Amino acid sequence: MRRFPRLTLALVFALLMALGAVQGRRVRHLRESEAFYRWLQAAAVNERLFQEEAGENRDAELFAQCNAVAGELQELAREAAARGAAEGGDDLSAIAEVSGSHENDRRLWDIARSAELAAPRAEFLKLAKENKLRFARDIAYAEAQQGGVSVFNLFFGFRKVAANFVWIQVDRFWHQGNMYRMVALMKTCVSLDPQFVEAYLVGAWHLSYNATAKMLDTPWPQREWDSRYGACVGEKERYYHLAIDFLKDGIRKNPRNYKLFFDLGFAVYNQKMKDYANAVKYLSEAIRLPHERWVPRQLFISQELNGEYEKALAGWEDYIKNFPDSQTALEVAPRRIQRNKARIAEKAAEALMTQASQAADPAESERLKAEALAKRQEALTIWTNLGDKDGDAFRLRLEAITLREQKRYLEAVALLDKARWELAELWDELSDMIMDIKKEAGIPLSVSETKAELRRSEAGICPGMPEAERQKVLEGNQARRAAS
Repeated sequence: MRRFPRLTLALVFALLMALGAVQGRRVRHLRESEAFYRWLQAAAVNERLFQEEAGENRDAELFAQCNAVAGELQELAREAAARGAAEGGDDLSAIAEVSGSHENDRRLWDIARSAELAAPRAEFLKLAKENKLRFARDIAYAEAQQGGVSVFNLFFGFRKVAANFVWIQVDRFWHQGNMYRMVALMKTCVSLDPQFVEAYLVGAWHLSYNATAKMLDTPWPQREWDSRYGACVGEKERYYHLAIDFLKDGIRKNPRNYKLFFDLGFAVYNQKMKDYANAVKYLSEAIRLPHERWVPRQLFISQELNGEYEKALAGWEDYIKNFPDSQTALEVAPRRIQRNKARIAEKAAEALMTQASQAADPAESERLKAEALAKRQEALTIWTNLGDKDGDAFRLRLEAITLREQKRYLEAVALLDKARWELAELWDELSDMIMDIKKEAGIPLSVSETKAELRRSEAGICPGMPEAERQKVLEGNQARRAAS
C-alpha cells in the first residue's frame, strides 16, 4: 500500500522533468529564432539600403538560401515589388522587399521561427558560432550560440549595465578632448548593448559634429582616395564616414527605429556632406516607420535641395492636409509650396529653351521659346509675390538669367552678386554663375574668383583615385558647367 504514494511522486517528478525539457526546448527555439530573425533584418537592410559586400563571409549565400525557401513571403513580396516599381524602386529579394515595411514584422517573425526555415536557421547558428556571418557579429547573438551554463552566460544579463559604465567613460573622454580614445569605446558600448540607440545617436553626433568643429574642409588635392568609402577623404571627412558607419551599424541592429535613419539622412548627409540624394534615401526610410511629425519636413526640404520639386510639393501639400492646424502648416508649408511651384516652372522653362535651341524648324523653335518665357514669367511672379530674402534672391537670379541671354553681362553679374548676399543657400551656385558669365563675356576674373575657379576644377579629384571614378567626376563637372 505504501508503494503507491512513492510511485505517484515519481510519476509527478518525471512529468515535471518532461515538461521542463519541453519548455527548455521551446525557450531555446525562441532564442535561436530571435537571433535568426535579427540577422534576417540586418541582411535585408543591407540589401535594400547599403549594398555593402560581406567579403569572405557567408551572409549573401545564406540569405539567398532563406529567400529560396521562404515560400509564404513570395506573394507578399510581389505585391510590395509592384508598388515599388510604380514608384521607381529597385528589384529586391522577397525578404528584403517584405522587411521594407514594419507592418510585415510579424509575418517575418513567423517565417523566421517556422519549420519552413529550419535548415537555414540551423545553418545560421552554425555559421554564427564559426564567426562567418558579418551581420551576426554581435554579442546579442551569443546567448543563442552558447550551450549549457558558463561564466559568459552567468554575466550575460548584465551587459546593459556594463554598456552604461562604458558610456560614462566615453563621456569622460569627450570632456577631456580625447576624441581618438572615444571611438573604440563607443563600439564596445554598442557591442555590449546593441539596442542602446542613444549611444549610436550621440556617438555619431560626436564624430560628425564635435570632433570636426574646429577642422577646415580638406582641400581636394590633399585628400586621399579611400576604397572602403569609395570617396576622397581627409581627416575631417573621415570622421563623417566613421559617423555614417556607426549609424549604419545601429540601423542593422535596430531597423525599426526612425531616429537612426533620420540622423543618418539629415544630420550627416544633409547638413555635413551636402549629399542630398542620400539624405532623401534615408529620410524616406525614416517616414516609413512610426515617427514624429517634424521628420517628413526635413525630407521635403532635402527633396527640394535634390531637385525633386514635384515630390517635395506633393509632400508639403499632404502635410497641410494631415496637420492643418499646426504652425508649420500655417506658416512654413505655404511658402515651401510656392518655392517648389516656382522651381518646377523654372525647370520646365529650361527644358523648353533647350528644345527650342535644338529645333530644326524656326517656327517650332519660336513657339517653344515663347512657352519657355511664359513658364519663366510664371516662376518670376511666384518669387515676386513670395518676397522676403528667399523670394528676392531667386527673383534676382531669374532676372539675371534673362539678362545673360540678352548679353547684358555686367547687369547680370550685378544682380547675381546682390542675390548671393541675400540667401546663403544660393551662394555657391550664384558664384559659379558669375564666373561663367564673366568668362563668356571676356571679363577678367578677380583674384579670389581665379582661385575659386582652380578649386572648382579640382573638386571631386584626389590622389589615388581610380581612373574610372576620376573620369566620372570630370564628366559630371563638365555637365554642371554646361548647364550653367
